[in-house]
Amino acid sequence: MSQPLMKQAEGQGPDDALRRHLAWGGTPPTAARARAEADALLSALHHTHQRPVSPRTADDVRLVVSELVTNAARHAPGPGRLDLQVADRGRTVRITVRDTSPVIPQTWPANPRRPGGHGLEIVKALSRRLFVQQTGEGKQITAELALHQSRTSPGPDRYYVAGTPDATSG
Repeated sequence: MSQPLMKQAEGQGPDDALRRHLAWGGTPPTAARARAEADALLSALHHTHQRPVSPRTADDVRLVVSELVTNAARHAPGPGRLDLQVADRGRTVRITVRDTSPVIPQTWPANPRRPGGHGLEIVKALSRRLFVQQTGEGKQITAELALHQSRTSPGPDRYYVAGTPDATSG
């Protein structure tokens, strides 16, 4: 069962970064539960810092959270953790999912006829930057999304595996 580590988003750090955390043991949270954490973070940003987020951007954040948590649930036995953070003075949201699988996710060539396997493509398309790093316990994936800017087009220079641009993305 998932257990939120923080019930309230709170100001932290020099730029009053807002954070939410959701950790789980053997049974990961549903995508809906993870999206609720994202909604709580964006709501706190709006109400606490008077920084509204467009509906489209909020949908992008929810989708990336859903994809990353769903992939962790599907490919790792648990435990896991979702960390959400508003940073850069309210301009960026960082979505980090940690899981116990050391396997680095691979991107596949776009294929609209392939059922499934599009999660990383979606996350890459919506993210300003995407980092994947192996840890001693598995891996950590961090997606950064701009909260108040237009999207950038996806490109191989924005997908990093363990700090090195991945030549297979794109």
